[in-house]
Amino acid sequence: MSPLVRFRDCDHSVFVSYAHADNEVYGNWVSDFASELTKDLAAELARVPTGRAVLPPVHLSEDNGPLAGELSEQLKARVARSFAVVVVVGRHYVDSAWCGQELAYFQQAFGNAGLNGRLYIVALAQEPITLAAAKPVWRQVFAGRNPVWQTYFEDDAVARPVAVMRDDGKAPTQAFARRFDRLRDDLVGKIKADLGGAQPNPQATRLLIGVGAPELETAIAGFAASARAHEPSVALLDFAALDQRAQLAARLRDAERLVLPFHQGQPRMWAVAGGQLAVLLECWRKMGKPDEQVFALDLSEVPPTEPAEPEHLEWLAKLACPKLLPAALLTRLFPPAAPAVVGQAVAAAARPVRLYIESNRNEPWQWKLLGEQIRPLWQKLLDERQIHVPLNLRPSGLNIDEIDLFNLDDADGLILLWGQKEARSLLSQINLVEDRLTELAPAIVAYLSPPKPQAEQAVPALGWQVLRFQQQEAPPPKAVLPEQGDAIELTRFLNDVLDRTSRRHKLSPV
Repeated sequence: MSPLVRFRDCDHSVFVSYAHADNEVYGNWVSDFASELTKDLAAELARVPTGRAVLPPVHLSEDNGPLAGELSEQLKARVARSFAVVVVVGRHYVDSAWCGQELAYFQQAFGNAGLNGRLYIVALAQEPITLAAAKPVWRQVFAGRNPVWQTYFEDDAVARPVAVMRDDGKAPTQAFARRFDRLRDDLVGKIKADLGGAQPNPQATRLLIGVGAPELETAIAGFAASARAHEPSVALLDFAALDQRAQLAARLRDAERLVLPFHQGQPRMWAVAGGQLAVLLECWRKMGKPDEQVFALDLSEVPPTEPAEPEHLEWLAKLACPKLLPAALLTRLFPPAAPAVVGQAVAAAARPVRLYIESNRNEPWQWKLLGEQIRPLWQKLLDERQIHVPLNLRPSGLNIDEIDLFNLDDADGLILLWGQKEARSLLSQINLVEDRLTELAPAIVAYLSPPKPQAEQAVPALGWQVLRFQQQEAPPPKAVLPEQGDAIELTRFLNDVLDRTSRRHKLSPV
């Protein structure tokens, strides 16, 4: 697996994977899509210092020639040298083995980081979504994950996408532009962030688990799952990162604690005494990180495929950090809270409760107005339970256009706004959020009205409860108030947030 290619180094800004027959059946839809993407990227990046004399082109997979057979080395190189990939799924796409190979190679080249940040899936009709998801290559690539579909069709009964261009050919249709603008803006934002050196996830990783021998992967994954029960911000280091020192340094820089898994087997990097663990520890120390935050995970109960050579065992013997079995290391990293003393105030949580409220360009301030209504309800709950847990509303909201920059596992509660977006857009957004979560926190959708659904109407939101909020102009500034029937449900949601926080931080009432 390779690191994601930087925009300044890529050969193609976007690789568009599609079936040639879909382009023909839908009246050159893919070609028109690529043409609009090429023009818009040029316009959006015209004044951005890209370091390129010419903007990298958008590449259509059809240009590679054959439509079947094994993926050529030339095509693999084009995928690997593209900043992003757009997969256009029509009814002929699902029958194309060539298209499936392109998707599989993209995942092989860039892993989950590519699937999360550089892949866009465009659906031209409803039926191909179902058919594609049932394909073995699709299940293999996404491995239980829920890909986010961007639907470019209006009616499930009409097996055609919305038209790209108006009849006069002078501009895109409104139906197309409404969808296309979201994809373009997200891609442009990621390109600008990459050119500025921004990392896709700047939040600190509280626990980074290093690389062990191949036979230790199951045991390491089990330890990581147990650690996440105490602390969501746990990350596993990929072996490929050891060959990319800049990437490795970035991962270690953001980590607060480092775990080195070991047993009595030969390490992967056998040419260095101590193997990959020695490489990790050396890099950790060069960055000025303290040895006190390094721990060795003893997995000696796992039989080695090949016994370690003496120099590796000697390095382990000299390793000064604590060497603990999984259960003991979990206790060391996450000591149990001391029991509360009757009549004595309970200490606050290790960090404030984090309630993430969506913000976007259509509702830029509603998150803040909604937060102003939540604060007094939260304080009322704290007074009733006699617990001091400050509430932290993100100072800029949860910008849905920059969701890759947020570590959503840090969230104690999630609120998505439903104002101007369509129902399909809301469902896609819910999928986008849930795909970034290890464990779903209490979550609701705030329906901003007017207009509003009738009280007896059920609004589908994939299991997220929809609560209605009336936007009012008086008294100024404009307020977002829960409707009478849903105010109780809002309090119930905050109770769920507080209950979850109390369990995670082991809080007790005074």
